[in-house]
Parts: sequence; C-alpha cells; structure tokens
Amino acid sequence: MSLDATIANENSAAVSQYPCPYCQERTLEAVASAPYVRGFLIVMMFGSKSFIGCVPCVRQKIFGEAGMSMLLGWFSPKSLIINPFLILYNLIRAVFVGANPKAVEKKLTQLGLPGTPNLIDIQAVGVALAASMILADGEVDEAEVLAAEKSGDEVFEGFDEARLRMILQHGKDLPSADDLAGMLRDVLDQESKAKVMEFLSEIAMADGRVAKEEREMLQRVAAGLGVNSPIN
Repeated sequence: MSLDATIANENSAAVSQYPCPYCQERTLEAVASAPYVRGFLIVMMFGSKSFIGCVPCVRQKIFGEAGMSMLLGWFSPKSLIINPFLILYNLIRAVFVGANPKAVEKKLTQLGLPGTPNLIDIQAVGVALAASMILADGEVDEAEVLAAEKSGDEVFEGFDEARLRMILQHGKDLPSADDLAGMLRDVLDQESKAKVMEFLSEIAMADGRVAKEEREMLQRVAAGLGVNSPIN
C-alpha cells in the first residue's frame, strides 16, 4: 500500500470515531448542504442547511428539507419560480449522498476540531459551538463575536480569540450548534459539557437578557450534549 493510501485510511478511521449526531449509532460518513426557500406572501427567505452524519441520516435530512420546501416554499411570487428547482435538486442530492471521509475531515477542520476525538480540547468545542451559533442566521454580528470573546476570557484560561474569528471567517455552511452538540455527546465528560454550557450561556446573557430564540437554542444544544440547560 502506498504512503498516500495509508494516510488516507488513517484519516478516514480517525474521522469515523465521531458518532453521527442524529442516530448516535453509526459514525460520521458524509457532509451535505440543502438549499431551501420559504415564501411569506410578499417576502421570500432563502438559505441553506448543512448536515454532517452517517449516510442514511444525512440522506434522510435532505429528503426532509425537500419535504419542508414542498409544504412551505410556495407562498411568494419568487418562491413559486425557485422552489421547484430546489426541491428537485435536494431530491437528486439525497439519492447520491455517499460516504466521503475527506469532506468530513474538511468540515471538522473548518470547525477547528481534530480528526481524532481523543485529541479534542474543551475550548475548541466551545469555540466551534459558539461559531455555529453566531453563524446560525448566515451573518456574522460583531456584537455577538465580542460577546463570545468576553465570555471566553471569563470561562477559559487563555481563550483563543483568533481561533474563533478564523472559524467565522473561513467557516461556511457549518452544521447547526445542536447537531454539533449531538456529535460531541459521547466525546465529552460531564465536567466538560458543563463548562461548554457555561460559556454558551455567558454569550447569551452578554447583553443582559436572553431572547427566546437564544434560550431555545441553548436548550437544543444542551439536549444534544445530554445535559440540562443552565437557562430555562
């Protein structure tokens, strides 16, 4: 076996040690994005969701997104034109989802996570989750970034602000924070999970109040990690 093939096999094995965040039974095998449109009479919302998990679960997620578009993607003039193409694209994309260790490894790199779970550090997890939360609406809000940096300095010793900004700058189509939490559920111990939730809660409370959307996101992340949210 060639050296390149050996390295590829090692990388594939390392990546596969992370559990699928959806079924918790298989390991990470595939990465895929599903564009969507939602019509609201006059206005239209266009976006994309990124999924990382085992092949059957990622395929199911894309089929599910196509189904949501079939239900909710028609209620504006522009979406009537765009939606059929997106539905068709997602249906075809789902059929051809396959194992792609290199894509999984690349996505983990974008998140600042090592290919091997036993090399992970708690701050890297916190930064990855914070970045995913900040990018949830597709935009980088500088106020949210500053809040994350301030909270990181309070929770972690020697918080790496540059790492957070690098992920925000280069990260594209990151998995949702709750999907990422599910992927890390069996990787972190209880103390580490509590530390991560403390960090994310500090970000949410940075402006003195916790919005309903922030509370719900924290609850989903906590559920993904298998712990209780510190903010109810």
